[in-house]
Amino acid sequence: MAVDVVEPSGWNPRALALLRESGLRFSRPRAAILGFFLAGDQHVSAESLHRSLLDGGASLSLSTVYLNLSVLCDAGLIRELKGLEGVSLYDSNVAPHGHMVCTVTGEVVDVPELEVAGIPLGRFLKEVVETATGWQVAEPTFSFEGLSPQALSKKR
Repeated sequence: MAVDVVEPSGWNPRALALLRESGLRFSRPRAAILGFFLAGDQHVSAESLHRSLLDGGASLSLSTVYLNLSVLCDAGLIRELKGLEGVSLYDSNVAPHGHMVCTVTGEVVDVPELEVAGIPLGRFLKEVVETATGWQVAEPTFSFEGLSPQALSKKR
């Protein structure tokens, strides 16, 4: 027998709707984490997210944060990327795009989807690699490493 989960009022309605549309059950930690990402474009580590949620009054463990980040990534509601020194960061922007990672500060910014001959770069690379190798590419991801404007100004 299915049990209806009563969703408490006061939660971000967009987060609740996205959880429902993705077939994910409501939980306070899951709604809090998704609500954090919906508040704005974010690139955060699990540890940083955990600190922010605790500072905001949430009561959850770091392992709960990791578990729910994995579930939200699998559902396509957030994305995982590698930041400075391979640290996993989580991105609220799930549209196709790349990243710039500053090798000095660790700052991460989105790079809009670029095009080659009118074809989105990701799709172009996917087709070229699949043709050349016979592999099936799930999703191409890319990032650029370099110096942010702030790092450059400090260097001068």
